[in-house]
Amino acid sequence: MSHGYLENSGDIMRLRMILERVLRLFGREGHETPRAGPDEICALLIDPFAGDLGEGTHGGSVPVEAIRTACRRMQGAATKGELLHIIAGEVGAFDLHDLEAMNAGFERKVASLPEDYRDRLLASVREEIFGAHHRLVLLSRNGAAPSMDSPPAPAHAAYWAMVAEACTEKAREKDPRYLYLKYLLSGFAMFVLAEPAHPVGTPFPGGQIVDEWEGAYLCPVRDMADDVPFALCPYCPAAQSNEPTFPEMRARRLERRRRESLANYWTNYKG
Repeated sequence: MSHGYLENSGDIMRLRMILERVLRLFGREGHETPRAGPDEICALLIDPFAGDLGEGTHGGSVPVEAIRTACRRMQGAATKGELLHIIAGEVGAFDLHDLEAMNAGFERKVASLPEDYRDRLLASVREEIFGAHHRLVLLSRNGAAPSMDSPPAPAHAAYWAMVAEACTEKAREKDPRYLYLKYLLSGFAMFVLAEPAHPVGTPFPGGQIVDEWEGAYLCPVRDMADDVPFALCPYCPAAQSNEPTFPEMRARRLERRRRESLANYWTNYKG
């Protein structure tokens, strides 16, 4: 019997229901919906396990017990600097070919999407893979900044426990090498940099994006995947947005703040 996550009909149905909610909430006239299947898009949006990009292996497999041991070490990290050191050591087992293979796998999966949406999505994915890796290498080589003395967000211990279980489950069907690398890079972004797993600007079907506003990260689908096993969303520092996050909304927010500042000025200083 196969243990593949997407081969469970109940999980497929749940993923499809989540996507339908996403499309109903964010779809609007003038924003084209991708043509790929709903379960595939859901996987790409919220679930590294279901959307695992590693079709082959390079540099040998990663033993599950080694992953579980490393995850226990990361769970026990008391500071961001300590966590950075452990993650950097684990990522050091991968090379540029692995990053390129992950990116190529994603490109294959989204080849049928509308060109404009696909290009914007791939730009965000490249930042998520290559950008995160570059920042990880630089930060680990240049030494920890004072901010690295602070503890990681409380969710980090549960995150690494989830990673261990996800990789154990994946190993029942194939090597979890690329899945583990994906989780490592995402964990670095979320718990060392305190940034969203998906970079600011990552587009979702319908046109909304991961956004940043006044020091807070906003995600249009943050609360829609809390019940999906092995998803990144429950651990991400981005908050569920309370209003649409279409790119043009930033200009509207700035205008709103300008009007509020003017109103405050006339009330408190000219009243």
